[in-house]
Amino acid sequence: MANMYTLALLILALVSVFFQFSNCAGIPLGESCSTNKSCNDNNTNSECFGSKCICKSSFYLKDNDCVSKIDLGTACKDKTQCKDGNAICNVSCTCSEAFYRVTTTCNARISPGKACGNITPKNDSCVVNAYCNKTNFCECRSGNNGPNSCNSAMTLAVVEISTIILCFMMAYFEVLK
Repeated sequence: MANMYTLALLILALVSVFFQFSNCAGIPLGESCSTNKSCNDNNTNSECFGSKCICKSSFYLKDNDCVSKIDLGTACKDKTQCKDGNAICNVSCTCSEAFYRVTTTCNARISPGKACGNITPKNDSCVVNAYCNKTNFCECRSGNNGPNSCNSAMTLAVVEISTIILCFMMAYFEVLK
C-alpha cells in the first residue's frame, strides 16, 4: 500500500512538473500574461501589453500569427495592416486625407503660408483647398480662407448658422425651465 501511495505521489509530482513546463510554447495571442517572455515564447513578434499577449506595434495579427505590417502602396484589407499610423486601407495602404506621402511615410499636410513639401506635384503637400504658389508656399484657393486651413466659405457659413441655431435652442430651453 505504501508503494502505491509513493507511486501516486510520484505520478502527481510528474504531472505537476509536466503542466508547469508544458507551457514552453508560451501564451497564445489574446490570452492573459504577466511578462513579455511568456508571450515571446509563443511568438517572438508579440508582447505582453495590458495583461494580454498582442502583436508588437510593427506587426499585425494574421491567422493567429504576428506578421510584419505593410508599406504604403501595398494591397491591404484592413488599416491595422499598414505600417504608417497615418495611413488608411483603401485597397492599398495610402495616406489619410490630412497627410501626404513622402516615399515610405505619411507627413502632415502643410498649412497656408508655409513652404510646400518636396514632392511632385507640390500641391499634394498642401492642406485641402490650397495649392503651392509661385514662391513655393502653400496658399488657399480663392474663396477659401484660414490661418491653418483653407475652409470653403460655404463650410464656414454652415458652422456659423449651426452655432446660431444651437445658441437659440439653448436659450429657448433655458426660458422653459
